[in-house]
Amino acid sequence: MSIVQSKPFDYEKIDYAKLYEIERKHSWIVEPIYTASVAVSKMPFYDYVSRIKSPHEFKPIACQLYFHSATFPKVLGLMLGLTPLSENHMMPFYAKHAFGEADHHQMLLRWMIKYGLLSTPEEIDSTLVAIETNSCINLAYRLAAEHDRDKWLVTINSGIERCSNDFFKAVAAKMHEIGAGDEYFDIHVEADEHHSIMGLEFLEIEDITSQRAVHLIAKALEGIALWADMLHSWIGIAYHPRFNLDGTLIEVPLA
Repeated sequence: MSIVQSKPFDYEKIDYAKLYEIERKHSWIVEPIYTASVAVSKMPFYDYVSRIKSPHEFKPIACQLYFHSATFPKVLGLMLGLTPLSENHMMPFYAKHAFGEADHHQMLLRWMIKYGLLSTPEEIDSTLVAIETNSCINLAYRLAAEHDRDKWLVTINSGIERCSNDFFKAVAAKMHEIGAGDEYFDIHVEADEHHSIMGLEFLEIEDITSQRAVHLIAKALEGIALWADMLHSWIGIAYHPRFNLDGTLIEVPLA
């Protein structure tokens, strides 16, 4: 396995005025997503990250993260490839996201080699990908196969990317604190903040009291729940939070 060095993708700068307007217009979905993502950011996984003192303590997370990171641009490519002619205006949106993500797993692999988490790039292939990691990935595949644009936007671009932004903000800061900072972690803070809410500008729903709106909220919160399951599986904790439709926690059972 070779590790390819590539030029970092230059993300667009965030238009905060536009972001505010989108949040206001789509508060019916943004508010439960924000409520749930804040709850996730206070869960045991983040306590674990706060106590990391060496890159080696991050190895179980990094190895799983590699496979999540390597698969995501493929799913984005599937979403792009299945775009019907009637939605051709969405092609640049999917393409830019896929291009920006395409080499991130290679960046992570270089970081793991640099800090001795792996001896060779091939060693990553011995990883047993967790059920929870696969479940989170499979959700994206199901959404891409269904090609329901609104479900994709609220679940992937808004729900999971919002949680991803929280993840990388915590991890990037911790890695700099322990002297192992890297562009891989830093770039995701900017990238995922850009992706998180901006995609909602393409959301097409007129009646926010409809059953359709309820289904979209539920799907977004399903994505956040699977993300939380996944993070905790990476540190060996069976932790399965579920959410009410307003984004508040139903329960946080420990197995």
